[in-house]
Amino acid sequence: MLCDLSNMRKLRAILAAAIIGLVLMTMLSGCGAGRKTVDDGEDQVPGTPAEESRTSEGGSEGTDPEHTGTAPDGMAAGPSGEDPGHENASGNGGVIFPQDPEIEGFLAMDEFFKNYGFDVHYDEQLEFYERVYTIRGTYDMDGDGEEDSILALINTGYSEGSYIEVNGNRLMLDHGNFSGEMQLIDLDSRDSYTEIAVFDDGPSADPLLQFYRYDGEKVRFVGSIDRYSLMDGKGRFISSFHLASNFHPQFYSAWGEFRNGEYVTTNADVGQYIGKTFEIDGSGFFVPLDKMPADLSEYLEHVLWDWDAVREFSGTEAKILNIYMNEDDRTLNWFYIELVGGEKGLLYFWIGD
Repeated sequence: MLCDLSNMRKLRAILAAAIIGLVLMTMLSGCGAGRKTVDDGEDQVPGTPAEESRTSEGGSEGTDPEHTGTAPDGMAAGPSGEDPGHENASGNGGVIFPQDPEIEGFLAMDEFFKNYGFDVHYDEQLEFYERVYTIRGTYDMDGDGEEDSILALINTGYSEGSYIEVNGNRLMLDHGNFSGEMQLIDLDSRDSYTEIAVFDDGPSADPLLQFYRYDGEKVRFVGSIDRYSLMDGKGRFISSFHLASNFHPQFYSAWGEFRNGEYVTTNADVGQYIGKTFEIDGSGFFVPLDKMPADLSEYLEHVLWDWDAVREFSGTEAKILNIYMNEDDRTLNWFYIELVGGEKGLLYFWIGD
C-alpha cells in the first residue's frame, strides 16, 4: 500500500514537471517569434515608391524651374527636363521630360486667322515708313454675344503714337516696325476670346506678331512671337527658332504658351532624335568634320559663314549624331550629322541676325 502511494506521488510529480516544462517552452517560443519579427523589420530596406508617385528631377511634382510665370487655372506647369550639366543633347542620363505635344497638331499661324477683313485707310502717296494706318471693324472680341467696336491707329517706321481701341478703351502700343497689317486670331479655342494680331517687321527682317486681347473691360497685351511659328489653337506654340523646319519629319526643342504677357517655354526631349535618320531639304551650311565636337563652344569654332560651305539638300538622308544647344537658349540649329555616303560634319542654317 505504501509503495502504491509512493508510486502515485512520483507519477504526479513527473506529470507536473512535464506540464510546467511544456508551458515554459510555449512561452519561450512566443518570445522568440516576437523578437524575430522586430529584427526582420529593422533589417529590411524601405520599399521604393511607385513610379507614378515619384517627383521629377530638378523640382517638386508639377513645377518647372524654367517657367517664370504662374500657370493659369487648369494648366499644370511641367518640368523642363533639361540637364544643365550638358551643352549637347547626348549624355543627359535619366532626365525626365514631360509629355511633349504631338507636332502634327501644330499648324502655321495663317490657318488660325479669322476670315474677317478690317476697313483700312492710309495715304498711298506717302513712303511706307511715313504711313499711318487707320483700321476699323466690329467683332465679338470677348465672346459675350455682342459686337465690339474696334479702332486702331498704326504708325510705321518706329514712329510713336500707335494704339488699339475697343469700345472706347484705348491701349497705347510700344512703338515697333509695324507693317500696317492687322488680323483677328483665336489663340486658344478653349476660351471665349478672339485676339488681335498686329504685324511687326522687326529690326532686321525678323517679323513678329504682337497679340492683344479685349477682356470686356480693357485691351491688354498678351505677348509676341516670331511670325513663322506654329500653333495648335489651344494656347500652345512652337517658335520657328525651336523648330527643325528643314528636316522631315519635323521636330522641335521647346514649346511655349503665353502667361501674363510673357512667353513661357517648356523644353522638349531632343535626345530622342539622336541616332535617327531624317530627310533634309533646302540650303544649309555643311562643314565636313570627322571628329564630333565635345560641346557647343567647340562646335562654333568650326562654323563658317561663307558660300563655299553652302550645300543644297533635296530629300537628302542623314543620320543625326548629335544636337547642340545651351541651357538658356533652345535654338535648334546646330547639328552633327552623317550623310549616306559616310561623310560626317556640321550642319546648320541661316536663321536670322
